[in-house]
Amino acid sequence: MFGGDFMAQGFLRRLKTVLENEISGRRQQQVHYISDSSNWSFKWDAHYITQGIARRLGGVVPITADPWNLRHQILIYGNRYAWFFGPRQRLHRSNKVVVTWFHGDSSDTDQSMQKMFKQLPAVFDHVDRVVVTCEHSAQVLIEQGVPADKLVKIPLGVDLDRFTPPDAEQKQKIRGRLGIPKDAFCIGSFQKDGTGWEEGVEPKLLKGPDVFLETMALLKNDQPNLMVLLTGPARGYVKNGLDKLGIPYKHKFFEEYFDVIPYYQALDLYLIASRGEGGPKALLEGWACGVPMVSTKVGMSTDIIVSGENGFLADIADSQELANHISLLISNHALREKCRAGALETIKKYDWQQIGDDYVEMVRGLSSRI
Repeated sequence: MFGGDFMAQGFLRRLKTVLENEISGRRQQQVHYISDSSNWSFKWDAHYITQGIARRLGGVVPITADPWNLRHQILIYGNRYAWFFGPRQRLHRSNKVVVTWFHGDSSDTDQSMQKMFKQLPAVFDHVDRVVVTCEHSAQVLIEQGVPADKLVKIPLGVDLDRFTPPDAEQKQKIRGRLGIPKDAFCIGSFQKDGTGWEEGVEPKLLKGPDVFLETMALLKNDQPNLMVLLTGPARGYVKNGLDKLGIPYKHKFFEEYFDVIPYYQALDLYLIASRGEGGPKALLEGWACGVPMVSTKVGMSTDIIVSGENGFLADIADSQELANHISLLISNHALREKCRAGALETIKKYDWQQIGDDYVEMVRGLSSRI
């Protein structure tokens, strides 16, 4: 008898919680940002996006990994893995759901990527909007059968109050602190491009570490003062390759995201050699610090780099074209300054505050109550 009473009491408590959530949800619709990762990239995306929405709408946008009791709310899944591989069936159908898709191609052999593609487009049946950061990602999803009217293109952003260009004197002081010779032409690569989270001696080919090394090898003979600045985890493959080429480099892995800023400010050029990207963030962060960019035709690079105006683009895996662009920028100071100025003008459109406005517009399109 006691056991039956205890079970009944538990049922009543759960029922009370359900009713309270139902009443609360109907009274006030709110935006909730869903992320289950402590990864620094997702963490700061969540910070800036929620701050941007809250700034326009007022109040607070909660960041949570526990949306299961929510009803009649707007849920933004900033980490798609939490949607694809989480117990999404537990969500109440009264919620409006937004899922972010940064990058990915069906040819990618990564097991997690393959599992996600196998679920498309059915996994988005109960999703109201899918945020993509670039045109390529939009086309990939459309080709997989995701309805185009569910897609919203909202690019990544950058904090223009923190990522700033140094003047000439500041740049030399930073280079001195980092041990970069005055006559070195310093090229940056700030990403994770090895498998796992240890040394990363096995390359993650999607990020193009092999293309990066091939490009450096082509530059080496003509550019004797070449130097590479690396940040990020799992860079063992690139470091081993640079050792074999005899190209000097410095590598630092940061615990704090913003510690990377002076490393951008020390650069003469940044090279994106990837085969696939949703951004990358380095494009925006580097531009904000006044760094000329040479990139393969990936992600946002394809959308916003205009060759010869604010950077240069090359075909994917074309190390010779990448090297040719870099050689031209090394030898032509005026062109390098033109690309730097063009980048600083373009980046004004990608401040996180403006990106937050794009999210607000999307949210208001989903609800007349916000």
